[in-house]
Amino acid sequence: MKGAQFLLGFAFLALASVLAYASDPSPLQDICVATDDLKNGVFVNGKFCKDPKKAKAKDFFYKGLNKPGNTANPVGSNVTTVNVEQIPGLNTLGISAVRIDYAPYGQNPPHIHPRATEILTVLEGTLYVGFVTSNQLNNTLIAKVLKKGDVFVFPVGLIHFQFNIGKNKCSRHCCSKQPEPWCDYHSKLGLRSQTTHQS
Repeated sequence: MKGAQFLLGFAFLALASVLAYASDPSPLQDICVATDDLKNGVFVNGKFCKDPKKAKAKDFFYKGLNKPGNTANPVGSNVTTVNVEQIPGLNTLGISAVRIDYAPYGQNPPHIHPRATEILTVLEGTLYVGFVTSNQLNNTLIAKVLKKGDVFVFPVGLIHFQFNIGKNKCSRHCCSKQPEPWCDYHSKLGLRSQTTHQS
């Protein structure tokens, strides 16, 4: 009897451990283009999806990330976001992109993205970037000076920053595996640009 109870308990524990393995779920559909048409849309992940048979190339396209933003503000930087608001085809894909422009000595002050890893590429200028590890690694600063074409990664949830150390303008692109990791932080600073979907 004890053997059967042990075996049953072990089987239950094994099943529970398999179910506890967590990751981002795969999408239930190939595409879920966001729509404001609530009557004919299907609700998924905060945005309604239009009929996938009506998807067009313009639903997966944004024009204008090559244009610098206005950096005349207290921190000397401007964030141009590209997320589901600009590209409806990003809906449910869990990814977004930004362009950040920096005035000479402009910065993107220390901040975190609790659920997003960020990878950036410098388009022009010289950028001092870095992040601080957690207590596990004694709050170590890991930083580097980047030039045009250089790439740097900020791990998920760690405090990070960027600072234009050059006397000229600087800009960079970055992508993140999170739909809108920049919104709360940058909108509080008034740095988020007003962009619209363009076809």
